[in-house]
Amino acid sequence: MPTPFFSVIIPTYNRAGFIADTLRSVLAQTFTAFEVIVVDDGSKDNTADIVRQLPDPRLHYYAKENGERGLARNYGVARAQGEYVLFLDSDDLLHPTHLVTLHAAIQAQNQPNFIATKFDFNRNGQRSSSDLAALSAGRYGLDFFLNGNALACNICVRRQNPGLKLFEEDRTFAAVEDWMFMLENTQHDTVYLVDAVTLTMNDHDARSMRADNQGLIRRWLKLTDWVRTHVQLTPAQSQQLQGHIHYLCAIHAYADNHRSQALGFLRQAWPRLPLRKALPLAGRILAGPQLIGWLKGMRGQ
Repeated sequence: MPTPFFSVIIPTYNRAGFIADTLRSVLAQTFTAFEVIVVDDGSKDNTADIVRQLPDPRLHYYAKENGERGLARNYGVARAQGEYVLFLDSDDLLHPTHLVTLHAAIQAQNQPNFIATKFDFNRNGQRSSSDLAALSAGRYGLDFFLNGNALACNICVRRQNPGLKLFEEDRTFAAVEDWMFMLENTQHDTVYLVDAVTLTMNDHDARSMRADNQGLIRRWLKLTDWVRTHVQLTPAQSQQLQGHIHYLCAIHAYADNHRSQALGFLRQAWPRLPLRKALPLAGRILAGPQLIGWLKGMRGQ
């Protein structure tokens, strides 16, 4: 079989109910020079049986002990043959033109080290845009990613890049390793964003980002120390990043109805946030979820 241009790396853990659709979306690509590497990160369900029901010489399945997604993605990179590797969660879907769109843009942009397309969300059959929708095509660097990782894990990477930093493997950073990857790799490089929606994220209740607000808060606060030793920031950039971290912590504390905790985080974020972000969150926290819910109900009558 000829050497693939793309290696699609899919880490998975107990996603037997989703992974068949994900794999079918990859195998249905109009651009065919690719391989698929499924890294089963210690699943306890029948993920292996589901994958084996899709016989295709381009599909490779590896089972390993659980080590979280950063380690699983790096495990896949070590086994990849493609000129470019791209990462896909095992509950999301590629549109049929995803790879051909990336391939055309890679050629047009003279083989960038990092490239991505836009994605949308599917929530119970209802499609909605992501934060990427309004962005123009172009290159985005460290200053963009100081305000979070709008790409999630949907990044395509040139494999033979001597400056490439792989994913953090410390499992205490699980669910924020994607952002860490972008921060570390864009301090000396950029990501080219293609103005095309070619991927849909499945916004279901079991997504890891919905699972544990307090756990996410602990990881984001720990991220501060990691950044000091891995990313070179100016004082202004450091303030910007700290503002966004505490803003995220405030949102997730509010989601748990911990209003005093949320206000504490917002106070720390306030001097470093634009008012267009700080004021709406302050209003929600002060009003509380019950009043917000009541007001929504009144509007719906």
